[in-house]
Amino acid sequence: MGKIQFIRSGETELPAGWALQPHTHDFFHLAYVHSGQLIFQANELDYPLSTGSVILISPGTVHGVPKDAHNLCIQFEVFFRILDPELKSLLENKTVLTLHNAFHLESLFSYILMYYGSVDPLCSSCADSFLCTILLSFLADTPSSKGNSGTYVDSSQYSPLVQQIIHHVEKDSNEKYVLSSLSDSLGFNKNYLCTAFRRETGITISEYVNYHRLRRIMSILQYTNYNKDFPISELVDQFGYVNTSYFNRVFKKYTRMTPTEFVNALSCDSDNPEKSAFQKYYNEYVDLKRYPIRESLEYMQGLKDALGTTEPPNNDSMV
Repeated sequence: MGKIQFIRSGETELPAGWALQPHTHDFFHLAYVHSGQLIFQANELDYPLSTGSVILISPGTVHGVPKDAHNLCIQFEVFFRILDPELKSLLENKTVLTLHNAFHLESLFSYILMYYGSVDPLCSSCADSFLCTILLSFLADTPSSKGNSGTYVDSSQYSPLVQQIIHHVEKDSNEKYVLSSLSDSLGFNKNYLCTAFRRETGITISEYVNYHRLRRIMSILQYTNYNKDFPISELVDQFGYVNTSYFNRVFKKYTRMTPTEFVNALSCDSDNPEKSAFQKYYNEYVDLKRYPIRESLEYMQGLKDALGTTEPPNNDSMV
């Protein structure tokens, strides 16, 4: 007996403006977006999908597609039950899982559509194996295998869309036009993405881009001879800033210090109480992954205050 019981599989076309009313069923629903884009809603969360995206919805999960939330969209869909107890236990409590840019899986969906209803045992076994491969791809890409946070912030409290934005910013934060590449990658316009991000995090995508860049830049400045071994012009070019003057303004806006003041404050001088307090604050700051984005940004803006006190501010007030 195979690991999968297929219910049905096929290609579906969702015309623009068509809605799928919220519903639930007692089997798994797997869909691959062959072309177009749409938003699945499941358990009151939005899951934006574009060409190459895959979504897996577990039994009992209320889901639907709101009207006017997509253009013409063609999907490959598979409805099935999992017979293998071990595989079922790994997936049935996940509720909703998504993969993006999973173009390498499209051929597997094509084969499933071709073979799943065959009376030939070899063909049905192939369909079973292809679907198991897709399901294992979800398990390899879940937060438990990669960590449910961004590099510098805890993103576990945010929706899948905001987590995607964070992941993209971290991957492409050196680009000058992050918002444009983000829009192209996720398949949604910049205004929609910016509104969703600010509603959940309390800051704009551009602010998070600068925050992420500056966290990386601070690590470089901490361990290099600023303006000698690592000229400022290299930082400007590497991290997508238009010129040195603009970079300095951004750095001071977010830290209330110039890059030179930051480096000087981190220089070893155990006899200087101000530098000692600053270094203590900064050492705590670099371990801020446990904080959501807005709190992390506020902590960054407290660097200047730490330089002027003998003790860093109380962390408890910021979380």
